[in-house]
Amino acid sequence: MPNSTLFNTRSLLAVVFLLFHFAAAGQDAPVKFGKVTEEELKMKVYDKDTSAAAVILADYGRSYFSYAQDFKVNFERVLRIKILKKTGYDWANVVVPYYQRNSDKEQVINIKGATYNLEAGKMVKVKMEDKAVFDEKASANWSNKKFTLPAVKEGSVLEISYTITSDFLFNLRDWTFQKSIPVVYSEYRATIPEYFEYKQNPQGYEPFTINEAIPGNMTFTVRWSSSIEAGMGGGRTSGGSEVVSARSMNHRWVMKDVPAITPESHITTLDDYVSKIEFELEWVRYPNQIAKRIAGNWNSLSEELMTDESFGLQLNRTGFFKNEVAALQSVKDTLTRLNTIYEFVKNSVKWNGNGGKYVTTSLRKAFDNKTGNVADINLMLVAMLRDAGFEANPVILSTRDNGRVPYSPILSRFNYVIAYAKVGDKQILMDATDPLMPMGMLPKRCLNGNGWLVTKTGGDWVPLQSSSRTTELINADVQILATGVLSGKVMESTSGLWALNTRHSVQEAGEAKYLEKLVSTQTQLERKTPVLQNLKELHKPLALQYEVTSVGDTQNKDIIYLNPMMLKTQEDNPFKNATRKYPVDFGHGSEEVYICNFIIPEGYAIEEMPKNLILALPENGGRFTYMLQVTGNKIQVMSKVTIAKPVFYAEEYEHLKQFYTQMVAKHAEQIVLKKKG
Repeated sequence: MPNSTLFNTRSLLAVVFLLFHFAAAGQDAPVKFGKVTEEELKMKVYDKDTSAAAVILADYGRSYFSYAQDFKVNFERVLRIKILKKTGYDWANVVVPYYQRNSDKEQVINIKGATYNLEAGKMVKVKMEDKAVFDEKASANWSNKKFTLPAVKEGSVLEISYTITSDFLFNLRDWTFQKSIPVVYSEYRATIPEYFEYKQNPQGYEPFTINEAIPGNMTFTVRWSSSIEAGMGGGRTSGGSEVVSARSMNHRWVMKDVPAITPESHITTLDDYVSKIEFELEWVRYPNQIAKRIAGNWNSLSEELMTDESFGLQLNRTGFFKNEVAALQSVKDTLTRLNTIYEFVKNSVKWNGNGGKYVTTSLRKAFDNKTGNVADINLMLVAMLRDAGFEANPVILSTRDNGRVPYSPILSRFNYVIAYAKVGDKQILMDATDPLMPMGMLPKRCLNGNGWLVTKTGGDWVPLQSSSRTTELINADVQILATGVLSGKVMESTSGLWALNTRHSVQEAGEAKYLEKLVSTQTQLERKTPVLQNLKELHKPLALQYEVTSVGDTQNKDIIYLNPMMLKTQEDNPFKNATRKYPVDFGHGSEEVYICNFIIPEGYAIEEMPKNLILALPENGGRFTYMLQVTGNKIQVMSKVTIAKPVFYAEEYEHLKQFYTQMVAKHAEQIVLKKKG
């Protein structure tokens, strides 16, 4: 072995792999480009999912390492898709993401695409032209190769093949086994030399058919050129080469007959539940060198953010707040002063609708321009709170549509930032992007598990919960006439996120038009003279008061059928599937209370009435109470539905389904009144 250390790029010219060149312990590739069969072309329906518009017949990827002056990680993929219906044509549009940083970027090469059709009983292949491929910038570090396969029609088989070579060793390709259409066969292989250690993060609910890791060896040749060394012991060093052996691990993951992933009610994003495997580079261990840890920890993530020009350093440049902060010193109550600052920021800078954790320019410019993204607004709030003497810090999070918070400190997985303040023993989370949102409330997009509190000394996890409860109260007094016609007064009151949603609806339509639409949208009940209360008092429940009259004639009835829940829109059970693989994620708890006092007409008696019922979910997850009480000529109906926690897991699904099934059935039961004598 020469004196130069292995992998010293000064002297290395090339490395050529000699062993297997990645055949995953000798296994042949499960699919080869250009080997479409007549059977695949004749296929008209996928038996395991007859509704499928398309099906992935085979998806095969492999990653392996090569060396030419430095290590590269290579990724090859072959994908074969069967188009069954016109609605599956979109699968002919292909997007291949690739990473770039500064002037360095991954290379997407050997792109091939072809469409196969059966014409007059013969297989006809139409190749994609090279000019069909174009580039598109997706973000600061990501671009896409995009192309569309030609001659696509019902019955077509599509084939796509490409290779990605990358200098970014941290970017070992993830692999997704499950798609929005069924997958007959999906396989991923990775041969990883001993120098690199990756953390594997499998996800999803579909089982592996094969999940194996077989030790192996890799042999490659290191060549170096002659060189002249300076100094007393210097001189010409001749060139040469040496065969180097390294241990490796040959990974192979296979899934078969993977069902299409389909949306379900009350989830965050399907990406949280799709079956896939992700990788994170943790260690690099080159021979004769100290092992280098690549994966960071949560404290180093905080340090990186706090020293970033577009994040932590902005919090130190707040001189333009002096006058505003000075004016607040006269406010003695701490929470009132906190709310005053929150309201000031909320009303000074308009949110442009963009998320992000980094400011777009600077806090000063955002303040002067009166507009900014999430980071511009909420980092400004943190900065101003600090200037006013509060213990305030940013909290980074991943929104519901962005997916669950990462298990590892991967900064790119966070896409939003909010403000945190500690007052006594209270921890208050704030998002100043919405003028209609009171202090302490978070928008539903932020209610996604935990956020990372970023501090100068590290940080901590904080639960992403609003301090205000989400509730609805309906209280009514209704007179029943002998004709069966009903009339009365109703008071509805909402708080928390439900009140926020209503306030937005009122703002968008205008109060007058909102109430006008409320009156004109009639079913069997007519609403009259509606009045909104506390519309601008954001910390108070939003109230709606109106009179109600039912449709009917003037003929007295011998029997009157009464729907006790007439003032609350009946909903179907949202949980109808026999089983469920994914958690039910409401985002927040809630409470719905319905109280209606019915005055029955003179000369009538109760013939039938629903029985009282109390249901409870396990582990205090929720409760349904339904009670009817008769006092003289008055029937009081009370329904109370409490969902006490935001997330129910798959093993709790059957309980939740039965809870809603019985509740919906109970709400549908009628009261029967019969004329005496």
